[in-house]
Order: sequence, then structure tokens, then C-alpha cells
Amino acid sequence: MTRLNSRYSPLQPGVGFALLVGLVVLVAAGKPILFDTLDPDCFWHLRVAEQLRADGIGPLVDRLSFASIQRPWTPYSWLAELSMDWIWKAGGWRAALVVQSLLQAAFIVFIALACRAGSIPNRLRPSEKFTTDSAVPGALESALVTAAAAILSLAYLSFRPATAALALLAMVGWLIVRDRRSGERTAAVWIIVPASALMINLHLYAILIPLWVGALWLGAMLEQHQVRPEYLAEAERRASRYGWLLGATTAACLATPMLPGVVGSILRYQFNDPMVASGFISEMRPFYHGIAGKISASLVLLLGGFVLLGRHRLRAGEWLWLGMATLLLLRLGRFAPTFAIVAAPIFAVAMPSLSGEILRKPAICATIALVLLGGVVRLCIQFPSHGAKLETWLNRHGPDTPGYPCAAADFVAANVKPASGRLINEFSWGGYLEWRLGNRYQALLDGRTQLFSPAFWDATYLGVEDRRAWYFSQLQADAAILPIERSTFQHTLLKQGWQVVYRDDRAQVLVPPPVTPEGAKPRWPFASVMFGE
Repeated sequence: MTRLNSRYSPLQPGVGFALLVGLVVLVAAGKPILFDTLDPDCFWHLRVAEQLRADGIGPLVDRLSFASIQRPWTPYSWLAELSMDWIWKAGGWRAALVVQSLLQAAFIVFIALACRAGSIPNRLRPSEKFTTDSAVPGALESALVTAAAAILSLAYLSFRPATAALALLAMVGWLIVRDRRSGERTAAVWIIVPASALMINLHLYAILIPLWVGALWLGAMLEQHQVRPEYLAEAERRASRYGWLLGATTAACLATPMLPGVVGSILRYQFNDPMVASGFISEMRPFYHGIAGKISASLVLLLGGFVLLGRHRLRAGEWLWLGMATLLLLRLGRFAPTFAIVAAPIFAVAMPSLSGEILRKPAICATIALVLLGGVVRLCIQFPSHGAKLETWLNRHGPDTPGYPCAAADFVAANVKPASGRLINEFSWGGYLEWRLGNRYQALLDGRTQLFSPAFWDATYLGVEDRRAWYFSQLQADAAILPIERSTFQHTLLKQGWQVVYRDDRAQVLVPPPVTPEGAKPRWPFASVMFGE
């Protein structure tokens, strides 16, 4: 009886693992509430959803920006955009926060499950023993690798289609790892086929699923040439199974009404988008950029060293899978979450064994539980109340942190009479201004880099000052809403006679030179607002 009670004791390592992972999940769920503001892209996604409802599901001619190409473009995340809009309309921006928190929590949970799937001993039949015996990572190793995956990933998660796709992708990763640790015999792995069909309508990340399965299929093909004859039939079964799974997931990725545009968007982002190539966009830079990136790179190198030391524990498929994920990680920082999904369970298997005794200690478990409880209470307290205003919440961390020109937009709405119906703005504020003032103005640009020509990007952000000055001299706009600090366009507009008529601690409003009769003294209609006249 004592032995039975010990086996089912609440102080088994699994309990400690769940508590440690709970802390990581709490950080992931709490980040949108405690630290982040809404992502700049979420606002234009909401506007695109409105146009999809009005014009129908299919390519759209853009109406949000006056500088965009006036040819049909492909809103490949159409299903996610309509879902985001439904969430926003049903529950407001607080519902968006809740959904973002849940998706980020789910992303971490699925990674943790994938890490623990490797801790289940490989109960293979005699005919299957040609595979390398699966390692048995403990609870502590799995929890630590899950935390490392969170460090790599959380900066790239927000309220936008990519986050929903990444949560689904993490589920797919878990199902694949679970299947491999069970001798490639689980029925649940076929869930990744409908998941692929769903995900291709959420985000381009869906194409990673057949790429992942293709890597595992190649690994299985290699294993056929490494086994003894008596195990060849089983090796062929596994390779054939991956072949069928590859075909099914590839076909599922064709299940989108936007298929031609999806292919074109993938090719443009990879080979022909000047903003992606320039590194101007933070998530399009290498993942090791900045201080946080250096920390992430150190983690990857450390855990990669463990993989080399424990390489005998991995099969050919894992090596190919990890190699593909690493190449994408080195390509762009935005692939850090997809790398984490693949690498975390492999790192957990390859890590040296750590003592899990600390997770058995009642005092340790009780302390973690109290921290979890305190964190949940803090989230409940910090969650915006029903009476909180979105404008206040967006900029709650002060002007030195990412935010939006809420007061400046209010000023323009109240004081600037639309003539051309155009606003000049900078990159990260385009989506917000399209959402806030889109019924009266078109913005200059937003985050949809594929909607603007290379010549446009050269004239605004990537070219020389003379080119920018010429371009803005040709524009007609009613106002410009620019950052107070680090504005790319401010100097150019001021040299062309634009005048600052509003300023706060985050944004400023400029208006073009007034057109007056010859010899008359210009009179700014905003003087009483700006200078107290």
C-alpha cells in the first residue's frame, strides 16, 4: 500500500513539470495584458475584413492606402481576418486580448506536450527495433526547454493571423512527435491533414506542414538503407506512411480560394520584396538582432551543443527536420516560433539527464503554486475594466514604448477638413490610422509591403533624401501624423513648408503650406489650438 501511494503521490515529477510549465504559460498569457500593446497589423486586418464582407472572398483592390498599387491583391489570411473582426465586434478589444492570451498559452502548452512526448519510453515491437532507442528526457529538462522556446517565440506573437497559425502549428508538431515516439502508428497524426486545410486560410505558415512531413519522409527513406533485412518491411511501411501523409498535407494546402495569390505572395516575400530584404521591419531581421536576439542566439547555440553531444539519440528524420527549421531561423527572425516548435522536443531528447528530485519537494511545488496563484490574481486585477478606453490602454506604458497617435488622430478628426482625403504617415502607424480615420482619409502606407511598388519603398524609406524630397513634393495630402522621435519624414516635410499644428509626447500633426493670394499674410486655422491664440 505504501508503494502504491508513493506511485500516485501528488509530488511526482509530473506535478512539478506541470507547475513549471504553468509559469511559462502564465508569462505567455499575461504578456498581452501586462506588457504589450496591440500589434500594428491587427488594425489593417480589421479593415481588410470589412472590405472582404463588402466585396466578397477573393482578391481585392485596395481602398485603405492612396499610394498602394491599384491592382487586385490577395488577402491570403482572409479567414483569420474575418474571425478577428467577429471577435472584435462581439466582445470589443478586450475580447481580442483574451483570444491573444489563449492562443499564446496554447502555443506553449503544445510545445510542452511535444517535449514530454519524448519522455514516454518507446514500446516498439521486435520488428521495429531497428530504430534508435528513444531517449527519456525528464520533467526538468522538458520544462527548461519549454521555457527556452518561450524566450525565442513570444516577441513574435500578437493579435494577428500568424499567432492562430502558430498555435495550430504547435499542435501539429506535438502530434508528429507523439506519433514518432509511438513507432509511427497513431491515428491522431492524421489530424494534421484538416489542420493544414484550415491553416492555409489563416496564414502562409501552413506550407511548413508538408515541408516538415517531407523532411521526415526523406529520413524514413534513408533509414530503409540502414536496417537489417528482417526489419526492411517495417522501414518501408513507415516511409510509405510518410509518403501518404506528405501527399495529403500537400493537397490540403491547396484548399484555399486564394491559391494563385498565395503562391505569388510566398515567392514575393522570399525573393522580391525590398522591405523584407532591407531588414527595415524588425521581425524580418536576423533573430539574433539586438540584446534579446543575442540572448536567443546564446540559447540556440547552447542547446545545439547538447544536440551534437546527444546525436546518437536522434533519427535521420529529426536531423533533416531540425536542419530545415534552422535554415528558416537564420533567414528571418519571424521564423523563431516555428524553429522553437521543431527544436524544443529534439533539444529535450538530446539534453543531458538532470536530476528531477527538486520537482518532488513539497516546498518547491508549493512555492511554484503560490507564484502561479499570485500571477493569476495579478492578471485579473490588471485586465482592463469595462470602462477603460482603448486609447488610454494602447499608450499606457508611456511615450518611450511602442504605441499609437491616438490624440493626434483625434485632433485631425476634429480640426482638419478633408480636401484630398489623404494622410501622410509612417510605417508602424498606417494600420491604426486606417482603422481610426479610414472613413475620412486614406493613409500613405501600412504594413502590407506587397501592396507597394519597389519604387515607392525606394522613394520613402530605402532611397536617398533627394528622392524622398522629390516624391513628397508631388503628393497632395491634408495632414501628416508623424512620431515626435525618430521620424523619417519630418525633416523632408518641414523643408517643404509644412507646419506643425499639434504636438504631444508621442506624435505631431503637420499640415501643408496654405495657399493664399499673392501678398497676403498666411493665417493658420490651427494657431489657436497650437499657440493659444
